[in-house]
Amino acid sequence: MKKYVVVVLVAMPMAALLLNTGQAGGGKGSPWKPFLPADAYAELTKRSIATIEALAKSDLKDAAERVEFEAAILAGYTLVTKSDKDVVSLRGAALEAAKVARKGGLKKLADFKAIQKAAPPGPAEIKDWKPYLQELQWMMETFRGKTKGGEGLHADLHYQVKLKNLNGIEALIGALSGKKLSEENVTKVSKELSLLGYRVAVIGAITHEFAPDKNAGQWRELSIQMRDSAAALGESAAMKDANRIMVAAQTLENSCTQCHTVFKNK
Repeated sequence: MKKYVVVVLVAMPMAALLLNTGQAGGGKGSPWKPFLPADAYAELTKRSIATIEALAKSDLKDAAERVEFEAAILAGYTLVTKSDKDVVSLRGAALEAAKVARKGGLKKLADFKAIQKAAPPGPAEIKDWKPYLQELQWMMETFRGKTKGGEGLHADLHYQVKLKNLNGIEALIGALSGKKLSEENVTKVSKELSLLGYRVAVIGAITHEFAPDKNAGQWRELSIQMRDSAAALGESAAMKDANRIMVAAQTLENSCTQCHTVFKNK
């Protein structure tokens, strides 16, 4: 399959974008820095585990590939939050889940706790993602509308009838960039938009690890910009700052054309 890159955001000053949740991790050039607050980490990892278990019980023909994608994001969450024994344990379980799914043992993942109990602790850093995620297809697909294979939007993000109908992340970003949220709508979307922003930031960090041979430097630069700006979107939504939410969404909208021009279908 062809590789894709998700929409990316133009960089803003780092100090204004990342949360002060601890010292940055990873080596030089690493996309892994701690920006995910503890409460968001708890909720996002819980949802990822539930998704993996549901996929394991499903009859979807692409369930294994979807589990790989979700397990990669789950591992990503553990790399962008304050590390402790439980975080390292969950990272190991996420990586094990990806390997189990690839080997055809999907049904075993219906009980994620059993996987976590048996899995070795996760490494401090993941130097090669290829054994856990074969390609980035699902990281592009997830932004589409629900009817087109995307993951869709939480009901709280359907603040317009159009968004309820389109039900996709791309459509949401377009709406947010086109008009500043009202005070009422900021309150309505705050929690779910914050979680979505942080999820997209992790997708950006993972994208960094799959640079193509051609224009690899530009790929990595754009993925880091995506990570930083998506983290800013998550923070802005949590703060219920309509101005910053709109700026982040506009930056995303304006950078899509550049990203797709360089990399899509290459």
